[in-house]
Amino acid sequence: KNKLLKVIATLMFTFSTTYLFAGNFNVGILGSLSTVEADGTETTYNAGATSDKNTGTARNANTILGSVYAEYEASNGFAFGIEYMPGSADVSDKVKERTETPLSITSSAAVQTTSVTRQAQAEIEDYTVLYAEAPVFANGMFIRLGIAQLDVNTTENLASNSGSYGNAKLDGINFGAGIKGNMSWNDNVAYKFYLEKTSFDTLHLTSSGNSVATETNTIEADLDVASVKFGLGYKF
Repeated sequence: KNKLLKVIATLMFTFSTTYLFAGNFNVGILGSLSTVEADGTETTYNAGATSDKNTGTARNANTILGSVYAEYEASNGFAFGIEYMPGSADVSDKVKERTETPLSITSSAAVQTTSVTRQAQAEIEDYTVLYAEAPVFANGMFIRLGIAQLDVNTTENLASNSGSYGNAKLDGINFGAGIKGNMSWNDNVAYKFYLEKTSFDTLHLTSSGNSVATETNTIEADLDVASVKFGLGYKF
């Protein structure tokens, strides 16, 4: 991603210098229909035996989100900007849960017979992407490439001294393609319609607050977000 950031920065410098007085600054809003998907594995501590692994897939389709953007667009169609999504979205369309009986609890000699229900959910928020858009072919078609970041907040319940997971920031690669142009009734009003996907780094979380500090649980998950977006902006 460092190399990608250098490429985007170089392109921004090259084209913004060449077309500094021939472009526009655009600000606008975007509405999106997004699908959030995650595949993950939780590994729970099991003293004296192979650790328990629970693997699952979470999906939340047709999530409606909104964002704002600001960009510089050169006269040749190249654009460089930033997009920010202030809202949040659940990773799964329902809370994941399982019921099990822990065999033991630290500091207790008795074998446990009471079952507990473990619940897990996560949400993503504060999605931000720094992007570059390049024209291709004609009629306002463009491709898009950027670097993204978001927060992942876990909202699991606490059960049987097994600790809890914190939150994390994830970086990712954003890419897509679409079409854009100006409204026929006002050249200062611009529109864009595009498809995009953001593939994020693997999420790594380690529990804290376990009854024994060294007996931690871990989560590894891969997160992807795919969106259809439509935006309206104003050119200055």
